Amino acid sequence: MTTFIDTLEETDVTTLQDDLTPEERARWEAMIERDLQERAEGKPKKYLTLDEFEKKLIDAAHKLYA
Repeated sequence: MTTFIDTLEETDVTTLQDDLTPEERARWEAMIERDLQERAEGKPKKYLTLDEFEKKLIDAAHKLYA
């Protein structure tokens, strides 16, 4: 017999520890804070479509090996 446990109900997430170093944690906190500040100021992030990313990648490869 197999028993499934809902991990969200059975796990106290406040007791979980992550494996980030203090420097990594500070970097993530700074990035999150910056993103939240930009959103509050109405500066939405510009995300690339797959086609835009592919074009930039190919252009960068051509420039590197030209």
